[in-house]
Amino acid sequence: MSTKDRDFLKIGNDRIKGNVTAVSFMDGDFHILYIPSLNLSSYGNTFEEAKQMMEEVVVKDFCVNVLKNKNKGYVISELKKLGWTKSPFFEKDLSKSAYIDKEGILREFELPENTPIREENVQIAC
Repeated sequence: MSTKDRDFLKIGNDRIKGNVTAVSFMDGDFHILYIPSLNLSSYGNTFEEAKQMMEEVVVKDFCVNVLKNKNKGYVISELKKLGWTKSPFFEKDLSKSAYIDKEGILREFELPENTPIREENVQIAC
């Protein structure tokens, strides 16, 4: 489903940069934006509200919690549990397959099989 192969994160001492794949879909009356590789989700009455919540609240909270944790080994081990791998050449770089398991998302969110799911690229910079 995805046109790119990998999601990327670069975790520095005071900033995080990356590019991840998100999916958007409707769940009842709500628009959902979900980043499977980080297990982060947001919602809103419109897609724009869901995207704004993701950028201004969810990703910001993720970044604050990662950056304030001085034990980077713990942070890396938690990301590894989500399938992220460290670059063998650049210790602050991580990557993960950008493959989207549509059926898995439908099951996880208990959605009907015919629910349309759109992919979005999300830039992380905090």
